[in-house]
Amino acid sequence: MITVLTAKSGRTAGAAVQMSGRWLLTCAHVVNEALGLPLESVAEPADAWVDVAFAALPGTGRRRARVRHWIPRRAAEPGALGWLADLAVLELRDDPPSAARPPAWRNMVAGQHLVAWYGTGQEYSYAKVDVGSCDGPLGYLDGTLAGAALGPGYSGGPLCLPDGTAVGLVVAHLPAPAGPFSPGDVIRRGIAIPWQAVRAELAAAGVPDRVMSALTAAPPAPYGHLVARMAQPLAVLLGDPVLRADRAGQLAELHGLDRPRDGSAPAYQELAAFLLRHPRGTADFAEIHAPTLTTRAGRAALDELVGLAHGEGAALLLSAGEHHELLEHLGGRCEADRTLLPRATQGALPYARLPAVLRASRLPSGALDEAVRALESFGGDSARVPYDTPRVPALLRVVEYVAALHTNGADLPALRAWNDRVARRLGIPGAALAERRQDAAEWAARQREGHQRTVVVELDRREGDPDHHFRCALWRTRADGTPARVETGPDRALPAAVIARLVRQAADGGEGDTALVEVWVDDAQLQLPVDEWDGADPGDGLAAPLGEEHHVVLRCKAVRRNASALARRWADRALAEPLVVDGRATDPKSAIVRLKQDRDCGRVVIHGPRGHRDTVLRACLVLGVPVVLWDRNADGYDHAPRLDPVGPAGPLDGLHERVRRFRVDAYADPAKYPARPALVWEDPERQLPDGLWLADPEGTEA
Repeated sequence: MITVLTAKSGRTAGAAVQMSGRWLLTCAHVVNEALGLPLESVAEPADAWVDVAFAALPGTGRRRARVRHWIPRRAAEPGALGWLADLAVLELRDDPPSAARPPAWRNMVAGQHLVAWYGTGQEYSYAKVDVGSCDGPLGYLDGTLAGAALGPGYSGGPLCLPDGTAVGLVVAHLPAPAGPFSPGDVIRRGIAIPWQAVRAELAAAGVPDRVMSALTAAPPAPYGHLVARMAQPLAVLLGDPVLRADRAGQLAELHGLDRPRDGSAPAYQELAAFLLRHPRGTADFAEIHAPTLTTRAGRAALDELVGLAHGEGAALLLSAGEHHELLEHLGGRCEADRTLLPRATQGALPYARLPAVLRASRLPSGALDEAVRALESFGGDSARVPYDTPRVPALLRVVEYVAALHTNGADLPALRAWNDRVARRLGIPGAALAERRQDAAEWAARQREGHQRTVVVELDRREGDPDHHFRCALWRTRADGTPARVETGPDRALPAAVIARLVRQAADGGEGDTALVEVWVDDAQLQLPVDEWDGADPGDGLAAPLGEEHHVVLRCKAVRRNASALARRWADRALAEPLVVDGRATDPKSAIVRLKQDRDCGRVVIHGPRGHRDTVLRACLVLGVPVVLWDRNADGYDHAPRLDPVGPAGPLDGLHERVRRFRVDAYADPAKYPARPALVWEDPERQLPDGLWLADPEGTEA
């Protein structure tokens, strides 16, 4: 429990919960209370700092925390009680106490029995509640008449299951009604923000994945049911009490414990329980015992033991020594090249639903351990192995792809030797690992040859969506040209900046050419300045318009309605002369006539005022013209020279890059370069990917 304190008196304003590292989560109205502002204020406090204290860790003193992400309350849906959102993400100025630990999280569902504490965290302040309803962005809580009731000072604190797993935040309580009590009145009802709604709100607000990384589902609770099952293979492996005592002693020393002085051997169930209490305990035991195996029965028993623990999420893949050594090999590489691990992972597991920390193009600083742990949770890479042998873990496949990207690196032999040792410990045949090594080498060769990465963006709006917000679907092309769906969070309208960051993350990384970003819009959205949307992460300090880093083009389904004309004009796009509508020799009406006469014209450059441009643009769409260029800032035909630096009638092959270079100049000096080129580029061979989302069956989200 973390206490949020008021600025003036130092009293308790509410509570907060640690997300990861220096990042804390609380309610926006708790921050308002701490700063002496009206609770319902929605304006983001400018450069606001609040005092917090780790209530569960006495003697650690107060700490300062700054408001970094502000998601104020907004009206709930009609018929709902309370409000939506009401969240704030804080960042501590200094590191938290070393003993501080964020809770595990799980979905809130109706029927859960939960407990919350007052912001000061005293044990006696607990309030027990039941989740009465939770079918949307709010959860409704009912408390019994015994014990404390939710009230002021509880807001922002976690709601926990008996095992300490958090499922949401306290956000409000309902005061007793005025006047005499009636048996029909609601008693002790509170409102919560469920964990699943918290994640959705933070993602929609653009909170970086590195901040949200700890808000992951809790592992399956108590593993008592596994103890008896794991005792069976242990009995096969350690039937000799002397050997069992020796193995138990080695494990004890490895985990900082003393060997039993009497040399006694633990019972099989006692040893199984020890392995389950330590996430790397099972792998530690396997690393110690695997070199001594001489029979198929022993190998099968060890595989069964590891499979039981890892399959239930009760054990990590690597031993403590293997984990430490891998971080040593990868640490310097990943700090020097933040794209290395995401590139290798996306190449090795192209169809997997990757964990949040590896979806972006760059690995956040200090997130290597988190990324490795996430990859350890994948059961296998779903590729073939010799019959009746263990599958190759996804992590080992990724390590091969990392190694293949640095064939000249000094760490290559050591990294591959590490992979070989872990594979032998796991009982993986050398032929299976060799196949992954060959796959990685071929993939890396394609990377070095260079290819244009493509990101497809589909923008849509629905009735009731806020202005300047769009629903977004994203795909990124794999090395084989097939589209891979990119997760964008819940189906809701997002602001342009959030969409731009998602596009930038999907487009960045790799050693190929500048990425092509294809933005699918309807007729009414062709004037959207998507190329100007800023994809910079908060805190970057430097703007990153999409059109500056990528080849941003528009695509419109309307052009594809005349499929035969589109195919014919596309085939001749580089041969036929472009039609330039400049108002001197060609006005809108004559331009349309020219297009009807010249059935091979594949490129049109449109100048003139907005009304004239729209008329010609609509005609181009209807007549299947695949390449259309115009200046969306132009007010008349006299502005045509503004586009001259782009070379609108120049070679078609370099048009993408000429437009990108011009946009760089225009964003840097708008007065000198006032034009804003918009480019429709409709390749009939490239279809909009359908909505079917298939993922590697081992690629469940970590």
